[in-house]
Amino acid sequence: MNDTYITLTGWVGSDVALREVAGGQPVANFRVATTPRRLRNNEWKDGNTTWYQVKAWRTLADNVARSIKSGDPVVVHGRLEADVWTKDDGTVNTQLVITATSVGHDLSRGTAVFTKPPRPEAVVSSQQPVATDPWAAPLSQAIPAFATDAPAPETVSEADAA
Repeated sequence: MNDTYITLTGWVGSDVALREVAGGQPVANFRVATTPRRLRNNEWKDGNTTWYQVKAWRTLADNVARSIKSGDPVVVHGRLEADVWTKDDGTVNTQLVITATSVGHDLSRGTAVFTKPPRPEAVVSSQQPVATDPWAAPLSQAIPAFATDAPAPETVSEADAA
């Protein structure tokens, strides 16, 4: 493929709009502005601001909608495309669109707290067995049979382990 991927840092310039498209897939849209800054003749000069439309799909869309707000410093990585169209008056417009694969806060500009969403519950069907994670068992349960070589767990309450 000859896709162009880009990573940029900038500031969120609009509220995140979350919606569902056909098939129930969530998509989040927001704008990011980047302004280059250069030191010239011992003086900082701002360049021209470039605006990007960012689209995030599925789980990333839900997480972006819960985490990002207007004014936040962000890092965005994704596929860059130019959306070009002609208006009724004949003028040609171009909008830079990034289909994001990763979005996060720019930690060079502040701090953030990461919250991992809970795993969705496994759906048990009669046709497909559901594999369980033996390491996810509470500390009060015995070690799985295949892990008898593993060191014995210390006696720790589940509240202390969290």
